[in-house]
Amino acid sequence: MKNRPHFRPNPYYEDLERMEEAVMSILHNLEMENTEIHENNHKLKKEITFSRNLLSQLLMENTCRKMLFPLKQESKEVHLDCALNQKYLVDFNKKDKDQQRPDPASSGLRKCKRAGIGHTPVRELPEE
Repeated sequence: MKNRPHFRPNPYYEDLERMEEAVMSILHNLEMENTEIHENNHKLKKEITFSRNLLSQLLMENTCRKMLFPLKQESKEVHLDCALNQKYLVDFNKKDKDQQRPDPASSGLRKCKRAGIGHTPVRELPEE
């Protein structure tokens, strides 16, 4: 047994093994940090997309409100005009009924010339 050469451990080899463990530990920590940063980046991209969509929706809503205001004003004017026209028609119908005479001969109906039967209504235009 004494003929065998004795190998002494190399002191640099032990230092290299410790350095490898430290480097592998740092590498593992960096990979974990990279994964975490990637996940955070993905979440932030989702938030940015949501914020952009929200901003776009708010701008669209603001634009619609600006466009809606004149339309509401116009709608109010149209409703007012419609109410005035309806009142005018009611008043006109009342006047028309008041002007009608109960006598059928003088009511504006005349006999049909062709057939000699039936009546054709003849309306007089109101004077303005």
